[in-house]
Parts: sequence; C-alpha cells; structure tokens
Amino acid sequence: MTTELNSTIADFQRCVEARDRAAAERILDEEFVLELVQPGLVRMPRERWLAVLSEYVIHSYEVHEQTVAVDGDCAVALHRVLMRATVLGDDRSGLFVISDTWRLRDGSWRLWRRHSTPLAAGNMPR
Repeated sequence: MTTELNSTIADFQRCVEARDRAAAERILDEEFVLELVQPGLVRMPRERWLAVLSEYVIHSYEVHEQTVAVDGDCAVALHRVLMRATVLGDDRSGLFVISDTWRLRDGSWRLWRRHSTPLAAGNMPR
C-alpha cells in the first residue's frame, strides 16, 4: 500500500512540475483544497487550483525531508521542500513545510488536502 502511495506522490509532483492538468485531475480528490494559514488564511478549492496550475512555474524543487504514514484508507505525507517558483507571475520561492492528506478511493490514492506553510516566502497570489 505504501509503495502505491509513494508512486502516486511522485506522480503528483511530476504533474505539478509539468503543469499537467489532466494528470492532476486524476490524482486530486473531488473535495481537494489547498489551504494556507501562514502568512494568512487562504483556501483554494480544486477548480481554482486546477485553473492556476498552468501559471505555476516551478524552476527547482528539492525535497529535504519526507515522511509518509498510512492508516487504512487514510495517509499523511509531510514534506520540507526548497522551491523556486513563479505563481501567476509572482515569486513564490522559499522553504516550505507541506502536509498532504490522502484518501484511498475506488482503489486509488487521491489527494484530499494540501496544507502549505512557507517558512521563508512571500504571500500567495490570489
């Protein structure tokens, strides 16, 4: 089960870097939300996240730490990453802690929630 999830986590990262909307649609849960609480509360539902994906340009992405825990049909992946990126034309570079909550649905892992905490980045463009 963890092998399948790790493969899906890697597939998701590839689809973000490639800005591949079709692949993202297959991986994201129908109820997916990107949430930030730092530097301020931002909630980006699935459709908005998919719309912004084409303008999310990742120049570099280094995973410094990653842990994955699975309990039945639920899993959490925690990442600390250093990213250089441009989102909607604004710099979105820095060190981030990302928490992904995954749900097993119809035999496939789906990303349900992503919480991204920038440790050294500017505000998320709206």
